[in-house]
Amino acid sequence: MIILLHLPGVPLPLIGMTAYGLILLLSLKLGGWNVPFKINRSDGRLLLLPVSTSMAAASAYFLYTLATRLEGAPCSYCLASAILSFSLFFMILKDFGYKELQKVVALPLCTAAIVLGVLSTSYSSLPPVLPRSTAMDMPYYPTEIISESSPYAISLAKHLKSIGAKMYGAFWCSHCQEQKEMFGREAIKELDYVECFPDGVKKGVKMASACTAVGIEGFPTWVINGEVLSGEKTLEQLAEISGFHNDKVNQPN
Repeated sequence: MIILLHLPGVPLPLIGMTAYGLILLLSLKLGGWNVPFKINRSDGRLLLLPVSTSMAAASAYFLYTLATRLEGAPCSYCLASAILSFSLFFMILKDFGYKELQKVVALPLCTAAIVLGVLSTSYSSLPPVLPRSTAMDMPYYPTEIISESSPYAISLAKHLKSIGAKMYGAFWCSHCQEQKEMFGREAIKELDYVECFPDGVKKGVKMASACTAVGIEGFPTWVINGEVLSGEKTLEQLAEISGFHNDKVNQPN
């Protein structure tokens, strides 16, 4: 459930509490309560719409993530939050009425698009979670690299190894496989790759100690010049991070 608990540097519970708090304060203000908001009724109603829309859109995204990436893993907090968010959204939507809503329909649509875009971008580089159905018994199997290596990829791989850079991965991780395919079968032999589950995945088998020592939170993970980098990287990013400069080798298209 780690991927559902935070955005980069910002805990989701904090974001949720802030959103619910804003909804509460605006509602109290519109209800005539004396709250520290200098805002008129019209602007307050209009502000409630994008706030409730963003909450409903985020809840929908996380429910989709639970169903597709975590095989429907239980999350009572997520479900309760989704029910509350959608209830607030439809209550606020109903308050506008059909004719008035026609004038501001672009506001919730744009808000939902922005929220879904931000969440998709934030989580696109995260590795897949090992399915629960196979987490208890998955024997190790070698993966085959199909793509051929470019001269640039081979030179970069040699450079990474020369400076002590390491790639940590898992045989079941699709992002790890994609990362290896970027280098190709010749270049990957030059990399210092560490398999974190050499004995497979089953009850009682833990992650390799070399991976545990690094403090890995996802796959693949790169350690370059002492910096721990989670997620798949392009060859250009790895070259920049590692200080690789080779003008004599053609860069990939």
